[in-house]
Amino acid sequence: MTLAELLPTGLAAELVGMIGGAIFFGSWMLQAWETRRAGKPVVSARFFALRSLASALMAAEALRVGSLSIFAVMAATLVLMLYNLWSAIRAERAG
Repeated sequence: MTLAELLPTGLAAELVGMIGGAIFFGSWMLQAWETRRAGKPVVSARFFALRSLASALMAAEALRVGSLSIFAVMAATLVLMLYNLWSAIRAERAG
Protein backbone atom coordinates (compact mmCIF):
# COMPACT_ATOMS: atom_id res chain seq x y z
CA MET A 1 0.00 0.00 0.00
CA THR A 2 1.38 3.42 -0.96
CA LEU A 3 1.19 6.65 1.00
CA ALA A 4 -1.23 8.04 -1.60
CA GLU A 5 -3.60 5.11 -0.94
CA LEU A 6 -3.53 5.77 2.80
CA LEU A 7 -4.51 9.43 2.46
CA PRO A 8 -7.97 10.73 1.61
CA THR A 9 -8.28 11.41 -2.13
CA GLY A 10 -8.19 15.21 -1.88
CA LEU A 11 -5.26 15.14 0.50
CA ALA A 12 -3.24 12.76 -1.68
CA ALA A 13 -3.67 15.09 -4.65
CA GLU A 14 -2.21 17.97 -2.63
CA LEU A 15 0.77 16.05 -1.23
CA VAL A 16 3.40 17.90 -3.33
CA GLY A 17 2.08 21.27 -2.19
CA MET A 18 1.88 20.14 1.42
CA ILE A 19 5.48 18.91 1.35
CA GLY A 20 6.55 22.17 -0.28
CA GLY A 21 4.74 24.14 2.42
CA ALA A 22 6.33 22.06 5.18
CA ILE A 23 9.80 22.62 3.71
CA PHE A 24 9.06 26.34 3.34
CA PHE A 25 8.13 26.50 7.04
CA GLY A 26 11.11 24.31 7.94
CA SER A 27 13.46 26.77 6.24
CA TRP A 28 12.28 29.46 8.69
CA MET A 29 12.82 27.07 11.59
CA LEU A 30 16.37 26.42 10.36
CA GLN A 31 17.00 30.15 9.99
CA ALA A 32 15.77 30.83 13.53
CA TRP A 33 17.90 27.99 14.96
CA GLU A 34 21.03 29.18 13.13
CA THR A 35 20.37 32.76 14.25
CA ARG A 36 19.97 31.66 17.87
CA ARG A 37 23.21 29.65 17.74
CA ALA A 38 25.16 32.52 16.17
CA GLY A 39 23.64 35.23 18.36
CA LYS A 40 22.99 37.35 15.27
CA PRO A 41 20.78 37.07 12.16
CA VAL A 42 21.99 34.30 9.85
CA VAL A 43 20.83 33.28 6.39
CA SER A 44 22.84 30.26 5.23
CA ALA A 45 23.19 28.29 2.04
CA ARG A 46 21.08 25.56 3.71
CA PHE A 47 18.25 28.07 4.14
CA PHE A 48 18.38 28.98 0.45
CA ALA A 49 18.59 25.31 -0.57
CA LEU A 50 15.45 24.48 1.43
CA ARG A 51 13.69 27.57 0.11
CA SER A 52 14.63 26.61 -3.48
CA LEU A 53 13.21 23.11 -3.05
CA ALA A 54 10.04 24.48 -1.45
CA SER A 55 9.60 27.01 -4.26
CA ALA A 56 9.97 24.30 -6.91
CA LEU A 57 7.40 22.08 -5.18
CA MET A 58 4.98 24.96 -4.69
CA ALA A 59 5.37 25.96 -8.37
CA ALA A 60 4.57 22.37 -9.36
CA GLU A 61 1.49 22.45 -7.12
CA ALA A 62 0.40 25.74 -8.69
CA LEU A 63 0.60 24.12 -12.12
CA ARG A 64 -1.40 21.13 -10.86
CA VAL A 65 -4.24 23.32 -9.64
CA GLY A 66 -4.01 25.64 -12.64
CA SER A 67 -2.98 28.84 -10.88
CA LEU A 68 -0.84 30.89 -13.24
CA SER A 69 -0.43 33.72 -10.73
CA ILE A 70 0.88 31.48 -7.94
CA PHE A 71 3.08 29.61 -10.41
CA ALA A 72 4.60 32.91 -11.60
CA VAL A 73 5.34 34.04 -8.03
CA MET A 74 6.84 30.69 -7.02
CA ALA A 75 8.88 30.36 -10.22
CA ALA A 76 10.28 33.88 -9.72
CA THR A 77 11.00 33.04 -6.08
CA LEU A 78 12.81 29.88 -7.21
CA VAL A 79 15.05 31.90 -9.53
CA LEU A 80 15.91 34.34 -6.72
CA MET A 81 16.53 31.54 -4.21
CA LEU A 82 18.85 29.74 -6.64
CA TYR A 83 20.79 32.98 -7.17
CA ASN A 84 21.03 33.49 -3.40
CA LEU A 85 22.08 29.86 -2.91
CA TRP A 86 24.82 30.28 -5.50
CA SER A 87 25.96 33.55 -3.83
CA ALA A 88 25.92 31.99 -0.34
CA ILE A 89 27.97 28.98 -1.48
CA ARG A 90 30.51 31.30 -3.12
CA ALA A 91 30.75 33.41 0.05
CA GLU A 92 31.17 30.36 2.30
CA ARG A 93 33.95 29.00 0.06
CA ALA A 94 35.69 32.38 0.00
CA GLY A 95 36.00 32.29 3.72
